[in-house]
Amino acid sequence: MTLSPTIAIEQRKIGAGNPAFIIAEIGVNHNGDPEIAHKMIDAIADAGCDCVKFQTFSAAEFCNNPDDVYEYISQGKLVRESMLEMFQRLELKREEFVKLFAHARQRGLAAMSTPTDRAAVDLLVDIGVEAFKVGSDDLVYSPFLKYVASKGKPVIISTGMAALDDVERAVHALQEAGNRELVILHCVSLYPTPENEVNLRRIKTLQRTFPQAAIGFSDHSWGIRAALGAVALGASVIEKHFTLDNDMPGPDHRFSANPEQLRDLVREVRLLEKQLGRDTFELSDEEQKMAELCHRSIYAGRALPKGQILTNNDFVYRRPGTGLMPYHTDALVGRRLNTAIAEGAALSYDLLEPL
Repeated sequence: MTLSPTIAIEQRKIGAGNPAFIIAEIGVNHNGDPEIAHKMIDAIADAGCDCVKFQTFSAAEFCNNPDDVYEYISQGKLVRESMLEMFQRLELKREEFVKLFAHARQRGLAAMSTPTDRAAVDLLVDIGVEAFKVGSDDLVYSPFLKYVASKGKPVIISTGMAALDDVERAVHALQEAGNRELVILHCVSLYPTPENEVNLRRIKTLQRTFPQAAIGFSDHSWGIRAALGAVALGASVIEKHFTLDNDMPGPDHRFSANPEQLRDLVREVRLLEKQLGRDTFELSDEEQKMAELCHRSIYAGRALPKGQILTNNDFVYRRPGTGLMPYHTDALVGRRLNTAIAEGAALSYDLLEPL
């Protein structure tokens, strides 16, 4: 089954030739408080993003041992706590997702989530999700990928912690289950990702390996530079973690974009897209006018009588470039004038006797 080079999520087209689809990832940065999540939706809409994304999970489903410890830096300090207890604190309820998705759509945003189990997939289908995101941690979870794909909706996958054969295996599992609307995001699962680990050139590797798929970038680095570089390399989707305040307590706030950075990201991506322009060498009307003003044409370097056989010594090359271009010189040499012309007159073929 071939992949579709262009997909649509809530009437927004994603793929080559379309504006980058910018996803603000709330993730768990709501700290388990739906009111914070609603404020984040407003900030994301105000920044001009296309989509808001959550995570839908049951901590008890994926945390195997309550004694497993999760370490992260928050508010400048190293925090160590039970992974199970942390994620339980960050869960949202079904009715909260319903309200959050409705709010997002009222603000003109597409609304998505990353499910981590089949029950979460079913919940999202029930509340009207139109696409799924599968995180890097579940890229190798082939049975789950097939279940997600079976719902017949576009799927976005991240490729952190993956070798290329892991990505190929995941794509095959999704295709085998009937999915052809797929976006593949280059991703590095380091939080934050150091500058020398961002590896934006992997976007080109993914484009070569999966030429029919839309390729994007899930960014965990500081700032917005990497996201802009990804767009310049052809990324169709940009996903960036978002927080209202980098100093809020919690595992992901430190490396997430704050409201000012998110606004900057959207503005700069849209400006960059204008600057990237088209790949065909066609002059705009304004550039054509500039070419005519600044290029040189062939002019008579002196008054020339009728019957003059033209030589290189008869020509000067000056602005404006509205006549014969200098590269026509060889075609003029040796030709005879059919009329006298004044010094400074522009040369043209209608001034020449027929061959």
